Amino acid sequence: MTALALGCLPLAAAQAGSVDRAAEGIDCATATSTMEHDLCASDRAEDADALLNTAYGQARQQLRQQAADGSCTHCTDAEQQLVVAQRAWIQLRDKDCDAVYAFHADGTSRNGARMHCLTTHAQDRTRQLRDFYEL
Repeated sequence: MTALALGCLPLAAAQAGSVDRAAEGIDCATATSTMEHDLCASDRAEDADALLNTAYGQARQQLRQQAADGSCTHCTDAEQQLVVAQRAWIQLRDKDCDAVYAFHADGTSRNGARMHCLTTHAQDRTRQLRDFYEL
């Protein structure tokens, strides 16, 4: 999977839920092989990305609603700025996780490290959006 594909985890796939690893004979709590660890880390990254996409959508919806009902005179601008900020954040996340991958490139942990980086960034950004926009 390319870095671009990993960086753009699709919302539809994330919302569909993680693949049933148990059906594949994989218990993520006791994963032993590198492949199992990577698959489980990818599932966690997808789940974190889905939660982030939900929070981002809620923040935008809240700003649109408050702009529409007149309770916030600057919310239209704030929503546009949020979109710009989110795009910049995605670039930061991708560059940061590319660096983590490069750091681990000589070992078998590179994919798991990248997935952990993506997961951590998504969880942090989700917390930020919930805090900043009182979600």
